[in-house]
Formats: sequence, structure tokens, C-alpha cells
Amino acid sequence: MAFCEWDDSYSVEVPKADRQHQRLFDLINQLHESIAKDEPEATVDSVVDELDTIESVLDELVDYASHHFSTEESYMLEYAYAAYASHKAAHEHFVQRVCTFQRDFEEGRALCSIEIIRFLKDWLENHIRTFDKQLGIFLSANRLTRERVSGRTDRETDAAPHSEMTSPDRRLRSLNGA
Repeated sequence: MAFCEWDDSYSVEVPKADRQHQRLFDLINQLHESIAKDEPEATVDSVVDELDTIESVLDELVDYASHHFSTEESYMLEYAYAAYASHKAAHEHFVQRVCTFQRDFEEGRALCSIEIIRFLKDWLENHIRTFDKQLGIFLSANRLTRERVSGRTDRETDAAPHSEMTSPDRRLRSLNGA
């Protein structure tokens, strides 16, 4: 059973956003699987492999979250969403926190623990149920067409290549005003 599972209660009625949320759930589950392995006879090589896997999934999680946030923020700007500033601030707080954790992990100052995974899961679930649900209602009320948000014409952006996504370092620098 997955650590965190997508179900229809998380739907924001914006197909592209729902697909992106599902991908974020998948990445959190991958991270959980990586740290939850119980290998009593682990070798140095298997530990190194697991650390590499954790680092890789963290990189993808940060990149994909930034990509997803950019998608949401573009809708908010395009449709003059009144709660844009607070919603964007929630995104920025998440990115800053995860980038700090990621940097600490890469520099050996922190381990990937179940507490971190719980933070990611809880944040995503709560953010979707509050901020994103409100945004979905707003977009629906403003008759944002299903074709426009379905991603049918830009489905490939849901899985944008690593090089096309906002780098977490660039995003963090922009958040810090550098």
C-alpha cells in the first residue's frame, strides 16, 4: 500500500493540475519506499545506491514541484486570481523548506527521515485541500475551458524534461531576491 494515495477527494476539477498532483504523490511515495526499506544485510554498495536514489528523487520532487507551481501561478495571473499572493507565498515557503532539506541531505548534515516524508505528504494534502481547491473553484467559476486546462495540447509539459524546469537553485535565488 502506498504511503500517500491520490483519490478523487483531491481533485481540483482542473485535469492538468490533478495529473500534476498525482505525480507529486508518486514522487513522495518513491521517496518513502527508498527510506522505508528494511535491509538487515545491507552492503556499502546498497547503502550508496539508496542514498543516490533518495538524492535523485529529491531532485525530481523539487524540480517537478517548481514546474507544477509555475503552472498554477500562470493560471492565477492569467485570470487575475485575488489570492495569488498568499498562494504563491505558500509555494515559496514549500520550495525554500525542501531546498534547505535537500541541500542539508546532499552535504551530509541531514538524513532523509520519515518526519521529512510526513511533512511532504501533509503539506501536499493540506495545500490541495485548501489553496488548490479554492483555485479550482475560482477557475471553474470563471469558465476556464476544459480544453485550456486539460493539457491535451500541452501534455508534454506535465513531464517536462529536467533541463526545461525551473532549477531549484534558480528558484531559491529568486525567492531570496538574488
